[in-house]
Amino acid sequence: MRLRYRLSLFFLVVILAGSFTSLVLTRSTTERVWRSFVFSGDSAKAKIYATILAEYYAQNRDWEGVQAFLAEIPRQVALTLDLKIHGGEDIPNITSYSYDTIQALLADRIAVADSDGVIVGDSSGKLLRTVHPAMHLAHGYPILSNFKRVGTVLVGSMIDSSLTGIDERFLSSITSSLLWATLVSGLIALVLGLVFAGRVTRPIGQLHDAARRVAEGNFSVPVPVAGGDELAELSVSFNTMTEELRRLEEEKKRIIADAAHELRTPVTLIQGTVEAMLDGIYPLDRTSLESVHEETIRLSRLIDTLRELELIDSGELDLEFGEVDLLELARKALPLFASQAAAKGIDLGVAGELPVLVKGDYLRLGEVLYNLLSNAIKYSPKGSVVRASVGEREGRPLLVVEDSGPGIPPAERQRVFERFYRLDASRAQDRGGRGLGLAIAQEIVKAHGGSIEAGDSGLGGAAFIVRFPPMRP
Repeated sequence: MRLRYRLSLFFLVVILAGSFTSLVLTRSTTERVWRSFVFSGDSAKAKIYATILAEYYAQNRDWEGVQAFLAEIPRQVALTLDLKIHGGEDIPNITSYSYDTIQALLADRIAVADSDGVIVGDSSGKLLRTVHPAMHLAHGYPILSNFKRVGTVLVGSMIDSSLTGIDERFLSSITSSLLWATLVSGLIALVLGLVFAGRVTRPIGQLHDAARRVAEGNFSVPVPVAGGDELAELSVSFNTMTEELRRLEEEKKRIIADAAHELRTPVTLIQGTVEAMLDGIYPLDRTSLESVHEETIRLSRLIDTLRELELIDSGELDLEFGEVDLLELARKALPLFASQAAAKGIDLGVAGELPVLVKGDYLRLGEVLYNLLSNAIKYSPKGSVVRASVGEREGRPLLVVEDSGPGIPPAERQRVFERFYRLDASRAQDRGGRGLGLAIAQEIVKAHGGSIEAGDSGLGGAAFIVRFPPMRP
């Protein structure tokens, strides 16, 4: 089942559960409140009856004949009404009640219990001589004579908790109204839920279609971004991921093509030399074999370099961390490049006085430094200056290799760390290199938690700045 319809089904279940709960609670509350209202009305009437019955008891000293007296009460009430209407003398104790209240007394059922709880009077005649428990009589109104309770009067709902037909019809109409209101509101909520579910699931459907296209290798179609909610953020993240996958795919293709090109050159030379020797064009002597051997060494180094990059990418490169002094590392590297620098008349030196300690792999950090010094000497013209500087900036150890050569254009400074990238792709490999040294250097620095970037040198050429995390005790 599609997500939109599942959400709609969930909406329907929630709406039905909420509507049913609301209907039951509202119906129960309405009935309870209505019963309280009816009971409060009967309590007001019972007070009037208690006054009349108290006068009866005071005159007769007992409840003998009260059953017949109950039949006389409507006549007394009618007389009271007549006196109120024509301005005659009011009957004491009941004329303080309103006209409407007195008129309502004519239709009430009345029961009178004596002080022992025995029903001595019932206008319907059903409960005569029955005994009512004190809990039931507690709902009635006491009849007092000389400040002594001589009985209890019960009116309407005090006798029978069942509602009248009118009350039941009233509650039934309330229930019907609540049911229709619940159905209509539930239907409206369901329609709105379907609309909102469609709006919520539309971006998810677009993400699903886009993910299928990405799985098929199509990274060119972005997902539309609308709003600022979590789905919009997810769409932005998905587009960013797709763009990165597209870039990685292009880079992978370029790396494969560049690797094939780099490998083709020594393989072609080896193949051509061997075929020439087999055809008798080249003599099968030591000089020819040494030429083939040089190309095999070159091919082996390229394969080892690619293997090293693969180890770094997969996280399988072993690093033996220890305390490394960058100043000592730079001073030990200097003699290794002295002859190469002297051949071009390059002034090679180290700047720094105090030890700068970092936590790292001594051999791998040496590989980074050797690569930077080799590139600086290789690309600097004769009579240039190459410096390896060691220090700290903002609490972070710093290693800088700079020269006074031609420098690196700002647009190329990030790309020089890409694999197989060379500033001048047309120049020969013996001068331009394979374009892998800086890529390896960057990955080694990242593995140490540091960063490397290219910039301008104070000497006028290029500068490679390597930053390391602070040495922690």
